[in-house]
Amino acid sequence: IVRGISRFCILGFLACCSSAAAHAQPQGRLARRMAALTGAQARMLWIDGTANLTREVSVNGAAVVQDYTTTRQGVDSIVAHCVQAHINTIIVDVKPISGQVLYNSSIAPHLTEWEGRAVPNFDVLAAFIKAGHAAGIQVDASINILSEGHKYFQTGIAYQHPDWQSVTYTIDRGMVTAKGARLPIRAENEPGNNARPLLLEPHTLLSAYNPDGSDEHAAADVPAPILPAGHRLEVAVNRDHRIAGIVDAALLGDEPLGAPERGDLITMSRPADLAWAAQNLEPGIPVRFDMHTALTPIAQAAGEKVVCFVDPLNQQARAYELSMVREIVSKYDIDGLVLDRGRNADIYNDFSMLQKQAFEQFLGRPVVNWPEDILRFSSRPGAGLRYGPLFKKWVLFRAGVIRRFMADVAANARTLKPDLSLGVYVGSWYPGYYIVGVNWESTQSHLHYWWTPRHYNRTGYAEYFNWISTGCYYPAITIEGARRQGKNYHFTVEYNADISDRAAASQTFVYPGIYVPFYEGHPNRLIKALQTADQRGEGCMIFDLSYITQFHWWPVIDRAFAGDTLPPQSVPGLQLQLRSARNTENPR
Repeated sequence: IVRGISRFCILGFLACCSSAAAHAQPQGRLARRMAALTGAQARMLWIDGTANLTREVSVNGAAVVQDYTTTRQGVDSIVAHCVQAHINTIIVDVKPISGQVLYNSSIAPHLTEWEGRAVPNFDVLAAFIKAGHAAGIQVDASINILSEGHKYFQTGIAYQHPDWQSVTYTIDRGMVTAKGARLPIRAENEPGNNARPLLLEPHTLLSAYNPDGSDEHAAADVPAPILPAGHRLEVAVNRDHRIAGIVDAALLGDEPLGAPERGDLITMSRPADLAWAAQNLEPGIPVRFDMHTALTPIAQAAGEKVVCFVDPLNQQARAYELSMVREIVSKYDIDGLVLDRGRNADIYNDFSMLQKQAFEQFLGRPVVNWPEDILRFSSRPGAGLRYGPLFKKWVLFRAGVIRRFMADVAANARTLKPDLSLGVYVGSWYPGYYIVGVNWESTQSHLHYWWTPRHYNRTGYAEYFNWISTGCYYPAITIEGARRQGKNYHFTVEYNADISDRAAASQTFVYPGIYVPFYEGHPNRLIKALQTADQRGEGCMIFDLSYITQFHWWPVIDRAFAGDTLPPQSVPGLQLQLRSARNTENPR
């Protein structure tokens, strides 16, 4: 319906309906209504850069791995499937986590090898643009904007420029005997090496059937196998900091083991840790817990497992990222640019000296204890994070840092191509997204939580983007369905799509993202999840192609959408009229 309407007709149509729509819609619903009036709906397919380099096919009954997105045949096949399934936007990840790119760049290194396999010298972005445009499909380029290294492989430009790396507040905890022998440990809900012996949360119960303390096997149809003897030890420490007992998990049977009252329970399984316990621990001996904190470049910080983030306040790193934005926008006929990982790693990141200096300028005074005046670890393991007097100021400051960076990206891109669509990919859990230093709400939104500082909405960056895709990555789909099953409805596609809608406040379009693996073996549930996303936003994003290929689910995607349509950001004049109507509805 939209494809047959001229630009003049659309603008006239929207001018007539927007005023009435503005007065009729509650906050956040206006975008959905106006998109529906034009018949527009986003149907986006995300193509992860590295996950789709190859695919497994059957040749004469044998499984064969072949190159996929790095071949003309592979690209043409993907586009043909998208046409049949009525996908209207392909998002091509051309700058994966490592920072090595899949387009012809004179700035960034090309990805030449992945997991031991050579990557063909092939311009993935150019191939998708050619095939996609020929088929009438829009093609957006996605870049991991602040990621410049893959920690699994210790590769990426952040390793060549360690001063670019963001800095993480790290902790090293240990259990120490009276003789000075020390065992490095980790407390639950704290960053660190996951392989270390774990001090469990209070009230955790262990048995031979669930030696990790989870309830994963309790709901299974068959019992979990008993852990073999000698593979795991549980060490109980009493309230007086003495070893109350050392138990092989295999001997527990189905009898639960918990920590002593006001004591602790530590579980360990690495051979070296078991050997240490055998040599240094016995019931009755005293122990103590110690801790050491440090500010550590992210490449060396155990809390972040995969991504080596760079500091957006580092001027060299910032200039490097912006130069890639200009290169892609000027060199390729893309319909849109999408930003992924435009954030910090977690709440413990970024505490670089550049961030400290900028924060002090923001405050107008020195920070005496960095970073303890913002947050600190409790001296007692497992007691949780402590927030300092400057915590809310810091939340406001770091969201402002990311907002200004996004503003620079938008300005650089739109200076070269004013009508370019800009999109951003974020987590849908807005109430907790402050921990990565990002406020993706609209400046006209007024969501409030315990951590929200005054004027936080002013750090929102939604207005810089034509659309936001929020990862509504939950197996449970609807609020009603979760309630019927006795589950928390906050962890549903529907609830988080609604939160996304409220945060965007109709200043940008919202396309909830759906994570395909959650519905493996249940294709009808995937279709329901996509339909729920469509109903609560202005379209949806499917993450990602690799799972559709793995599950052979193109026929499922074919059933999800009916007929062709345009994504809302491509309807001439729609976003301009939307924002005008929204501003009229809630003048500032």
